[in-house]
Parts: sequence; structure tokens; C-alpha cells
Amino acid sequence: MADIVFAFDPAIDRPIPTPDAAPPALAAAIAAAPIDALQTAFITARETDAAALVLFGRILDPHRASPAQAALVRAMIVDLAAHGCHTVWVTDEGDDCTTIAQMLGDPRGLLFATPSTPVRLDIRGLPVDIFRAHGGDATLHPAPSPASGGPLEHRVIIGWDRSFWSAERWDDTSNAGSSQSLAAWSQPGCHCVWGSRRSQPLPAGVRHVVPLQPRSLHECTTGGCSLLSLIDIDDDTDRAGGSGRWRTTATHRVAWKTLTVESAAGGDEELATTIWSALESLPTDPQAPLQIIRCSVECGASVGRRVRIAEIAAETLARVRDLFDKKNVRAWCEDLYADPGESLAPLGHARSGGRPGSTTSFSSALADIVLSLEAVASTSQQHSGLAMPVDMAREAGWLALELIESA
Repeated sequence: MADIVFAFDPAIDRPIPTPDAAPPALAAAIAAAPIDALQTAFITARETDAAALVLFGRILDPHRASPAQAALVRAMIVDLAAHGCHTVWVTDEGDDCTTIAQMLGDPRGLLFATPSTPVRLDIRGLPVDIFRAHGGDATLHPAPSPASGGPLEHRVIIGWDRSFWSAERWDDTSNAGSSQSLAAWSQPGCHCVWGSRRSQPLPAGVRHVVPLQPRSLHECTTGGCSLLSLIDIDDDTDRAGGSGRWRTTATHRVAWKTLTVESAAGGDEELATTIWSALESLPTDPQAPLQIIRCSVECGASVGRRVRIAEIAAETLARVRDLFDKKNVRAWCEDLYADPGESLAPLGHARSGGRPGSTTSFSSALADIVLSLEAVASTSQQHSGLAMPVDMAREAGWLALELIESA
């Protein structure tokens, strides 16, 4: 049982990029993943007898959606209404409501929640208001205390950020939105929901809702919809908003996985065998999510081996993909590369014994620079304008050394 199901950022009109050389069946599964994830959320709302399914984030843009996509969403909304469940579409602007309703043919059961106009529902005898939080919107007021013997009025305050919407780890998230706008509403009767594609610290009492379907390997989460039961009947379950019971149901159909293996020597055949040994445990269930695999090879701090990995990557991937086809595994090996996160410590002056005027001396000096940046990051100090994330510092260091080795 659930009272409200939350579905964040289905973005069904924005396709997931398909890996190069992917076979047609795999490409079709990736293309269908966003709509399949949304359908799973609707099915979850129906099967749990929820009173409302709340859609927020990017859902379906009237300016880019196809008629088939609009018809499919309409059919899901109508089907849910036939089971007594409303679909609440949360938007930033009231003007969007008319455009979206026209796109969908104004289906029965569709309601809109905006920063200025909440949706009020009666859910199992409890009055519930659903709002879109918009910055520090002062139009919201704490839920009133119940009258003597009356039910507590519940409020659901919904916000989200836009980080990772273009799926790159270096994207600027300074204007992505702030969950701090929800902090003031963490009190009995208020349920604060924050949708985001990135892991981040949240104020106490704010529930993080993950997207229905991840879009890239930079998102460190699987997809799911969050279910809220307003009446807390289990003291051992996770809570947000001071009352109620939360749980998550998986919805994603595609997942990204980075597999790390060690390979200090050998050609493409040996490396393919090593990778396949690590992949043999992957599920073969046709209903399991498709896994897009990136193979990261640890080279024992050998620059020469790293260059060699780049040379044999294409042949190795071909061998591994051939094994996938024979085993009918629900996975695809997308990329193969030398591990950019390997430590450069073995090359530093402290351990390498670099000699002045030699390539080794340059390697040691570069390693020392990277190690100093790591030390700064670990002590939370700041170099004015010079500091960079540790992972990028290591990757840049290895790229410089590989360029020299290849010259």
C-alpha cells in the first residue's frame, strides 16, 4: 500500500545516447528505457492503490514531444484515473498548465500544482496539499495544527535541481537549485521532497527522490520512484517530513557500471579473457536492466602499459562483445581504457628516485604536482584558482605522460 508515488524527471522526449556499434536490439532497449521507466511508475501507483502519482522535473515538453509520446502519457493518466488515482503534474509556471493539458487532450484525472496554486486532495480521510517550492517562496505557510480530534493537514513541498541534465561531470551546478528552500518546512504534517540526479547533502527532513532512469555513468544511483504512506505504521522505516513511511521501487531499465581489472602485461586476447572472467556473473534474465559496461584497466603505474591498452582497446572490445553475443548476457561493453584514477604516487620523487634532466625526472615532477593537489583536497585547503578535483588532476597527469610516451 502507498498513498503517494513520486516520479522525478522521466524526460521521455529526450533520448538516451546509444553507444557506438550497439546492435539493433540493444539500441531499441536504450531508446525505450525512459518511457518504460515511466510506465513502471504508473504501474506501481496502480498496484499499490495510491491516491496520487506526482510527476516533476522534465516530463514531456509540448514543444518537442511527438504525438505518439503524448498519446502514450494520456493513456497512462486515463488508466490510472480509472483506478481512482490522480496524476499531479508539478510545474514552475501556471501558464504551462494550459499548454500541457492541450497537448494531452485534457485527460480525466490530471491535476496541476504550481508555486502559487497547490493541489488539494483527500487521501484516505486526510487533507493533503501538494505545492511546487520555488526558491524561498514566502507564499507557503506552515500547515495548521489540527482542530481538536480532527485530522492533521498534510503538505507535500516539492523542489528539484537541474544538475546532470546534460550528463557531464564538469557541468556548472551553481544555478541548479537549492534544497535549502525546503528546510523551513520540515515539521509535522509537511513532507519535503527534493528531486536530483546527483548525490548531495540535504537538510534534515528532506527526502531525496532519484530519477526514474539514469542518463549516464556520472549518476551514482539506480533509478526508482519513491512511495509515501502518510500513516506511519512501522517505526523501523525511513522517514522524511516528520511523519509517514517511505520506500523506493526500482524503475530503471538501463544501468551504467564501471568494471576495474588489473592487467600489467599481455595482448588483446589475454585482456579480453581477464575482462570476461570478471563479467561472467552478470545476469542473463531478459527482464533484468541492461548494463552498459566501461572497463577500466589498472596498469601498475606503467605509462608504457597505458599506451599499449589504448592500442589494443578496439581488438579487445571486439573479443569481449563476441563473448556477450554467445552468452546472451544483458550487457554491452561500451569502452575500454587505462584507469584514469590510478595513483601517481609510485612515480613521485619520494619513491621513484627521479634523475634531473631525464624523462623520469619530468614524470616525478608531474606526479609530485598531482600528489600536492591531492593533499590540498584532503585537508580542505584552497589554492587561489589553482585547485582542481582529484580525479581530474590524476587524469590530466596520466594524459600528459601518455602523450610523452607516445611521441
